[in-house]
Amino acid sequence: MRSFGWLLSAVSLLGADFAVADPAQFCPSGAGGLCYSVAVPTSSADAGSGNIYFQIKAPTSLQWAALGTGTGMTDSSIFLMYQDGNGNVTLSPRLGTGHSEPKLDTSSTAAKLTLLAGSGVSDDGSTMTANVACSNCQSWTGGEMSLQSTSAAWISAWKSGSSLASTDKAATISYHDDRALFNIDLTTATVSSDANPFVQASSDGNGDGSGSGSGGGDGGDTGVGGGGSSGGITQAAIRKPTILVAHGIIMALVFVLFYPLGSVIMPLVGKWWFHAAWQAVAFCLMWAGFALGFVTGERFGMLWNEPHLIFGTVVVSLLGIQPIFGILHHLHYVKAHHRGVISYVHIWWGRILMALGVINGGLGLRLAREDNGPIIAYGTIAGVVYCGYLAYKVYRFLGHVGPAVDKEENREMNEQTHA
Repeated sequence: MRSFGWLLSAVSLLGADFAVADPAQFCPSGAGGLCYSVAVPTSSADAGSGNIYFQIKAPTSLQWAALGTGTGMTDSSIFLMYQDGNGNVTLSPRLGTGHSEPKLDTSSTAAKLTLLAGSGVSDDGSTMTANVACSNCQSWTGGEMSLQSTSAAWISAWKSGSSLASTDKAATISYHDDRALFNIDLTTATVSSDANPFVQASSDGNGDGSGSGSGGGDGGDTGVGGGGSSGGITQAAIRKPTILVAHGIIMALVFVLFYPLGSVIMPLVGKWWFHAAWQAVAFCLMWAGFALGFVTGERFGMLWNEPHLIFGTVVVSLLGIQPIFGILHHLHYVKAHHRGVISYVHIWWGRILMALGVINGGLGLRLAREDNGPIIAYGTIAGVVYCGYLAYKVYRFLGHVGPAVDKEENREMNEQTHA
């Protein structure tokens, strides 16, 4: 009986040595089949350091795809993959410094990455894969990760576009199309062998492991497709920067509510000074919101390469001369007691730019990748307000409102003239 028990123990140990690798896998939704996989050898988990393995597998419709350790871009260790133009991939270790392009990490603590067999571009050119061993990914400048963590934080991002076709690990990249944060229970991603766990699953690659990136250390909206993940992975919520939220709220209030309401105040109450004061407050808020947007665009490296920012800059700049038109209209009305050419320039300049500002707000929501809920709410509120605004203007144009107001306005002007 004792020898039989010994035999069972030996068989169990032998089975453990040859256990099938079971890396944890995360495939973000809407990324066209992009998947990230992570595996931790039991020897590394027990020691608290050593090799870990990860795979980045992406459609070649993506210009680049990245995986990283950390809770956000700031102080994260990022592993960036893109095509090298020769049928292989370049793997670049980078350090996240905030909401700006991560730069190649050449420090002594840079991730020591090695491309493994199965890396490269598939024979049909549809997929690029990086199978990677990292010998020091448990710690990096700005953070660390326990290899026995039940909730290790990881980040990911991707960008669609034509191939970078570069072997330069410091190649410049464009701002990502989308990103995802997720946590991995590394105890469910443990594999028995300290060896490439992806080689059997990498039949799409060219299998030569000769990708052009070997890391920086000394170590040996984008398609359709659904997302998914293996057990032990939970996707984390992405919190938008406060400055971005403030920019969106201020500009929405200015263009959807304050400017339209300020436009109807004059004919409703017949007090030119009230109209001027209201629009002056809205004007100042607009510039405050613009400043927040400018700073946000600069932080994210999007200042002059996104339609929302370019269009918004044009709209706000053109509105910058609207107060001048308003003053000229006021002076003309005081003198002539009726509207002139400058009056209609002031009126239609404001109306057109108000509408363009609302449209640009929609572009901003798309750029911020908001869910359908906020976009629908914004469109609905803007639609109701501007339909009401248009209905009032038509009603007044047809003569139902106006003479009494014009009379009051003339009285205000006369009082100012003879003061």
